[in-house]
Amino acid sequence: MQPIDWHFPRTGLASDYLEKLFDQGIARLAFFGRRRIGKTEFLQRDLLPAAEAKGVVPLYCSFWENKDQPHLAFARALQAAMPESRWKPKLRLGFSAGLDLSAEVERADRPQAAPPDQLTAVAGLFDAWVRHLGGRGALIVLDEIQHLATSAQFATFAASLRTLLDTAPSTMRVVFTGSSLADLQRLFEDQRAPFFNFATVLDFPPLERPFVEHLVAIHRHITGLACDGDALWALFERVGRNAQLVTGLVERMVLLATDDWRLVWAQIEESLVGQDGWCERLWAGLALSDKAVYLRLLEGRDLFSEESLAIYSRLGFSRGVAQQALRRLVNRSLLYRQGHGEYLRVMPLLDEWLKGRGLNSESLPA
Repeated sequence: MQPIDWHFPRTGLASDYLEKLFDQGIARLAFFGRRRIGKTEFLQRDLLPAAEAKGVVPLYCSFWENKDQPHLAFARALQAAMPESRWKPKLRLGFSAGLDLSAEVERADRPQAAPPDQLTAVAGLFDAWVRHLGGRGALIVLDEIQHLATSAQFATFAASLRTLLDTAPSTMRVVFTGSSLADLQRLFEDQRAPFFNFATVLDFPPLERPFVEHLVAIHRHITGLACDGDALWALFERVGRNAQLVTGLVERMVLLATDDWRLVWAQIEESLVGQDGWCERLWAGLALSDKAVYLRLLEGRDLFSEESLAIYSRLGFSRGVAQQALRRLVNRSLLYRQGHGEYLRVMPLLDEWLKGRGLNSESLPA
């Protein structure tokens, strides 16, 4: 008996992206998608397998695999794409050069620049992989690419990577993804950045109602019970379309063999909105300017009206600091920039928590 696959396939979306890349000749795509909306699962379970089915050789690398030395994450991905049983590159990567691909420790607070000898070794690995392709088409997926914009220590590797991709064969396509819009924009839109104008940043589409129906069908198949799809969809919207959270809810319902989603959700909700829960910890960790800007949006106010600027002044910060706060809120996936100067809140659950405590911008202590 085959185990039930909880993955929600997005084959149409994968086909659309592959058509743009390989049929319409678009060499590079960059996507922003906030965390826990199913982006990485789509890449690994839908896009890359669909590319492989077309005869395209896939290469996946997440730069969060080694946050301190992202060039080593790329080197590891290249080596994994050339297993020794099939082909061994004529490239010596001895540990004497300091290129230890077995290290998995992530120390994001200690970014390290790639030494010249390691950059040379990575470039050699990339060239070996290109030869390994033998003229076949390839799709490189670089996940969490925005990490390269988070430290000046990564600048030399970012420039080297840009050069490698610039000089790659015309049969190669690249997909960049990231979960920080501000960092992605800094990487691709800053004229001083190595990847300036290398790709246009697009929004990755969140999961829609069919994803919820998929979970309802799995629950019914396993338990024989009917789950309320409308209620589950409303909850999915309420938690900002957090796929991980709602999948976890349905998994608990399956384990308990119940269709009472409210009972199970009450247990999860307590960890989110209860004392010392997610909302309380999140709010406590925000800067005063972040709180003021978020509350002004929640209240439906113009962020830079005279009234708002007066509140910021009373709290001890300027218009420029408020603009920085806005970018931080986007980076933390609490806001979504829909258009120029237009921002949407993405977590109704947090809004409910704030309103329930009577918090507002005018009552913030200076």
